[in-house]
Amino acid sequence: MANKPADTKRVKISKAQQITMLEVLAASLILGTCLVVAIFLIKYIKFNTKIIAAKNEAISAYDQTIRNVGICADTDRNGRLNDKELEACNPNTVALSSVTNSLRYNVFETMAQNADLESVARRRSEEFEKLCYNEMGNRIDFNQLAAQATNDADRQRYLQSLKACSALRVIPDALPARKNTEALMASLNEIFIESNWEPENIAPRDDRITTEIEGVEVVPVSLRYQGSDAVVLSVLYNIEKSIREFDITVATVEWNSAGLSLNAQANAYYLAEQMSLEGETTVRAKGSKPTTSAGTRSLTNMSSQAQGLTDD
Repeated sequence: MANKPADTKRVKISKAQQITMLEVLAASLILGTCLVVAIFLIKYIKFNTKIIAAKNEAISAYDQTIRNVGICADTDRNGRLNDKELEACNPNTVALSSVTNSLRYNVFETMAQNADLESVARRRSEEFEKLCYNEMGNRIDFNQLAAQATNDADRQRYLQSLKACSALRVIPDALPARKNTEALMASLNEIFIESNWEPENIAPRDDRITTEIEGVEVVPVSLRYQGSDAVVLSVLYNIEKSIREFDITVATVEWNSAGLSLNAQANAYYLAEQMSLEGETTVRAKGSKPTTSAGTRSLTNMSSQAQGLTDD
């Protein structure tokens, strides 16, 4: 009976120790959970910060592209387009004077009036004179007419007339936007007519040739002639001065009783189909910097992959 108070104390101390251990265990679990959640939230915030930064870069790139091309006018001249300017933007009604130093301005104002390009333009025909000059013999200002047009149909018509009546018309002659074998043969035929030459054979070749210039494709042609040396020299001279590039890669010249025998292979060029210049940016939770791949369809379609978000 004398040991009963001591036994009771030991039981109470044991229970207190158990309660304390349970409290410490609960506190440890709560603290561990808080640490895990805090680490997760920190990584999540850092990851979303990367996404926001990548999106801001994409927005800035689009903004710069729009202003460089001259689609929309920066009316407040602050160096970037705001939401109000984008909402009010209509590329068909933007005046050239409001997008100076843009690609659009340089094409329709600077290049269209370039005397060097005009000097190698197509020979003016009677139809050209009727289209491009008024009754007083003055050149029609299609830029001004396009700016004053009240509907898109008239505006597009004036812009097309501007291309036909200015130095811009030599650009598709020099490097066509698509493969057109018939037009190529017509260009060569015009050179031959100017040279008083009737070739024995002229045809596109089936060879598949690539160039080192990205975005430019080749149309290989072959031609054969037998006649006087003066005509051959005239043909070569006219090919050399042609606005369209004809690159003679192989030529064989032989002298015979009829004069010269010429067998040549040449390459003409045209623009290949252009892929979108936009890129796709992949933002990852683990990694130093976002990775960007060019030539894909959309820069705003960013892949936000939360890889390793909960990794240590």
